[in-house]
Amino acid sequence: MIVGDLAQLVFSVPDEVAEAVANLLSEEVGAGLEQRDSETLDKPEQAGNTELVVCVPSSRVEAQINAVNALLASLAEMGQRTDPHSHRSQDIRPEDWIDLYKRHFKAHRLARHTVVKPSWEDYEAAAGELVVELDPGQAFGTGLHASTRLCVSALERSARLGPAPSDALDVGCGTGILAIVIARLWPSCRVLAVDNDPIAVEVARENVARNGLSDRIKVEQRSAADLDGQYGIVTANLTFEALVELAPVLRERIGDFGRLIMSGLLSERARELQQVYTHDLILESEYTEEQDGWRSVTVRVRA
Repeated sequence: MIVGDLAQLVFSVPDEVAEAVANLLSEEVGAGLEQRDSETLDKPEQAGNTELVVCVPSSRVEAQINAVNALLASLAEMGQRTDPHSHRSQDIRPEDWIDLYKRHFKAHRLARHTVVKPSWEDYEAAAGELVVELDPGQAFGTGLHASTRLCVSALERSARLGPAPSDALDVGCGTGILAIVIARLWPSCRVLAVDNDPIAVEVARENVARNGLSDRIKVEQRSAADLDGQYGIVTANLTFEALVELAPVLRERIGDFGRLIMSGLLSERARELQQVYTHDLILESEYTEEQDGWRSVTVRVRA
């Protein structure tokens, strides 16, 4: 899917928090993230700052700015220096974005058994590998972000431990990558993938079809608050704030012997999130893992 109206966003942030902001942005744009610092040919305008350059659909500019500002506010609360910071934007041609993306997005390993590859690149799977073919369309994640890799790692772990779910739910599906991984790991599982962004829904449907899984993965534009039913596996790769807000909804979606896999939070917030979901002892923490300062949390129904 090609989005016609694109904008280039440039975020200027202190060097100390550049990695955290880059991780957040890469969840949206994957390989389509350019970093300018004192070591690159193109230097940032502000000394002591790093510039992070992304291309997003014009309709997502405000949401992307708000997400970065929310992250900077959280980092400031934790005592990190976040000023001075700024952003600027300009229109960009879609063909320029496509050329840049294809130069950088290559096949890469998400977890022990799972590899994601772009639709334009050949890849020969080794024995036991699960390959996800992905075309991110415009400004959606490719699995490069640590939070996506953490979710995939937790899913592989759940597949080893069992039981096999008959139904699964992916909340905030983006490109559909986690829904596709679930369907690959459990060949008899049916998956509902939801997102409130119509562009994400269309991109996810295209990727599901590309992987031959339209008969088992249903992609819908829905709010998480409107969901019902229970599922053996629930994934939610969102933000810390969204995971806290959705706790009453997501807790109700976990079926008997089920698991909820969450990511999108900085490591420092993991304990707080675990307390939100396990405070009444109905759920218990089962597993947590960290990569690059980000963390996943898996909770399950207490036996």
